[in-house]
Amino acid sequence: MKTLLKGVAILLACLALAPSAFAQAANGNGGCADRVLVSYYKIIPGRQDEWLALYQKWHRRVMLYEIAHGMAISTKLYETGGHSPGMPWDFAIIIVLPPKDPVGAISRPDLIRKLYPDLKAYVAAERERWALTVDHWDETLVEMNMDKPLSVYAPEDGFCKKAPASR
Repeated sequence: MKTLLKGVAILLACLALAPSAFAQAANGNGGCADRVLVSYYKIIPGRQDEWLALYQKWHRRVMLYEIAHGMAISTKLYETGGHSPGMPWDFAIIIVLPPKDPVGAISRPDLIRKLYPDLKAYVAAERERWALTVDHWDETLVEMNMDKPLSVYAPEDGFCKKAPASR
């Protein structure tokens, strides 16, 4: 019983401290650098090809439009390079975004309506793709300035400023 109580106390302490672990992302660094978004997908076993076909037909078109119109710089799809017990993801999509959305960028809902006039078909396909997805999460990577002392807590002034031109 004591072991159980100790375990519960440790779990509660970890949960109470967890928000502070995520606070480091809010320091304001990297606001002017390209943004890197990594989306991870875990798919129902044996249904990966079906998920890929839906992604290729429906969502990839949205990404290609965003690249063509400066809303994204690039996107690449990756699969795991091996198999191991408990692998948390089957596919990772890495999207490089510009520091700011381009002027006049179309919203995602408007873009979907533009690309897919048959909205019912799009919604049905996306619903099926997400039904095949067991788990999904996104990570945003923030570039760190290696020319200064590194910190995930202290905001960094001047990272976005260009060095003065040499004469």
